[in-house]
Amino acid sequence: MLNKILKIGLGLGIVVATVLIAKPNVEKLEDFKARLAKAADKPGMFLRGKEVFPKDYFLVPKNLPYMVGLSLYHPQSSTLNLNDNQIEKIQKIKKSTVPAVLKAAKEIKKLELELAKNIAIEDKEPKSQYELVDKIAKLKADLTKAHLRCISDVKKILTKEQFEKLLQYATHK
Repeated sequence: MLNKILKIGLGLGIVVATVLIAKPNVEKLEDFKARLAKAADKPGMFLRGKEVFPKDYFLVPKNLPYMVGLSLYHPQSSTLNLNDNQIEKIQKIKKSTVPAVLKAAKEIKKLELELAKNIAIEDKEPKSQYELVDKIAKLKADLTKAHLRCISDVKKILTKEQFEKLLQYATHK
């Protein structure tokens, strides 16, 4: 009985120690948030709450995980035990994806602000805006399809165990 308690205590101690010493795989660039804020520009006049740029401009902004960020920057991502090759491949995905995402999100935001102005300020007929709505919808769908590819690409780089742990990061606040 005492032996079992010692094993459980040792196991819990290792888990706690691992969590306490865990750190991100890659340190966040201090100016990344500033660059995102600059890319986002000022919020629209009808925005309620806080804009999360560029994530707010995906078709499915809140119910899909952002695997690149989690795998590289989550405070405990070092516990994934990614090797240098895996980190390099994920960073390559980031470098090819982020610029395209920012460009698409800026375009979507611009079109959404135009739509808001047309309807709320200029009192245009709703029917005259349908083409603009369709354009926004297509861009958001395309952005979300890229997001799905990104999730899949990261998943292919990781082992099954690493991916399961990454999903835990995504589901726990």
